[in-house]
Amino acid sequence: MLPMDGRADDAVTIGTWGRVRIDVAPRDAVSAEVSVAIAGVFSCEIGRNTPGGGLGNLDAALGGAITRLRADGIFRAEPGDVLTLSAPARPIHAATVLAIGLGNPAAWTPAVMRQAVATAAREVIRLDASSAAFAPSLLDSGLAPDGLDGTPEAMLEGLFDALPGGRRDDLRGEQGDDRSGALSRWLFCVGAARFEAAADVFRDAFDRLAAR
Repeated sequence: MLPMDGRADDAVTIGTWGRVRIDVAPRDAVSAEVSVAIAGVFSCEIGRNTPGGGLGNLDAALGGAITRLRADGIFRAEPGDVLTLSAPARPIHAATVLAIGLGNPAAWTPAVMRQAVATAAREVIRLDASSAAFAPSLLDSGLAPDGLDGTPEAMLEGLFDALPGGRRDDLRGEQGDDRSGALSRWLFCVGAARFEAAADVFRDAFDRLAAR
């Protein structure tokens, strides 16, 4: 059961940017109780035929829709590609699922993740959703943990690229438009086994970026 503000008890807040509270939690795109659940998807996996972990669980919960549409070339999962799936059934908690393309895993860099999070955040704002969760799915697709340095900072930079400046009291554009829409909470999903360490890395990265 979630509290009235929609925050899961296992989430840790690492900071607030404008009106958006940024949390980290040991969740995935299936279990995150948000309006929009987002998963990064490569064009293929490394060393396996299908994704594992949370991305594998999401694909299974969707009846194999993500990998099937990717195999059919409808969703190629190239950088910038977005697949929107509305009203998914349980066990998915979100009202909408977004798959965000990450391209070829062999060519992946943290800069790809920055672009992916920015693309996802802009789509969430376009949908006028109040909350969203982003699961990067890097380990799920076969990337090695020791090659992911800089990823939390890149993901935060991508989110900040899409949001209005957080240090200003007035977050409206020149024409008075609220560029963050209804969005008030953004959740980054991380694995439970490394949750505390990951939360510390995200918090440190947030503090560095917010001080610029």
